[in-house]
Amino acid sequence: MNIFKTLWNDRKKLSAADGKWVAICSLIYLTFLLLDVFNPGTISSAILKYTGIFLCVVYAFSKHHRDTALGFALLLTLLSDTFLVWTQQELLGVLTFCIAQFIHLYRFKRGNQNYFGAALLISFLAMVVFYHGKTEMIYLAAMFYAILLATNFILSAKKYHKSNSTIHDRLGFYGFCLFVCCDICVAIRHVALDGIIPNTALPLLNFLIWFFYYPSQVFIASSSNLKTKESSQKACD
Repeated sequence: MNIFKTLWNDRKKLSAADGKWVAICSLIYLTFLLLDVFNPGTISSAILKYTGIFLCVVYAFSKHHRDTALGFALLLTLLSDTFLVWTQQELLGVLTFCIAQFIHLYRFKRGNQNYFGAALLISFLAMVVFYHGKTEMIYLAAMFYAILLATNFILSAKKYHKSNSTIHDRLGFYGFCLFVCCDICVAIRHVALDGIIPNTALPLLNFLIWFFYYPSQVFIASSSNLKTKESSQKACD
């Protein structure tokens, strides 16, 4: 497929530009995947995963320091992971994820308020429908989050398919593709935990969640199109 060919070409470009970043991320990724296969549920794996997301925040703020929205979106993602991985505050984790998705939405449509209004309206209507059925707050927050994530996925796909798309546009699209795959696994996992479907697939789902999630954040951390002042000066010289 064309997307895999493009991804392979972009991988080589990213490796040439940020070899150390790619090497560190790959080492973290492969290490915790091996731990999850041969010794699942270890604290070492959890620390590696959390460290990997933390480094995405550091990379975004240092490499793309003009794109503060990207840095803060990833910082809120790290905060969400803090709630979800290290505490029992699942609702706070989902709500901070919602704010992170709003910031990503702002990045995609800077200055265009229509998308914010539409996302809020659709989310509000969804909440009204679910609240009428006396659904728990966590499901309302999850619905709100899903709408925002779907919106960002669509916007990233539009950027990807533009004839003048940059490597950063494409990396953003790859990131949100993996993000969606991760959250589909999360949704199925919750359905299994609630006893709606058999829970025999839980070990596989737990593995797949981070299999998709960590590279999604690595791609997104590399997706800024805002040039640094140094890059802008070089372009003018």
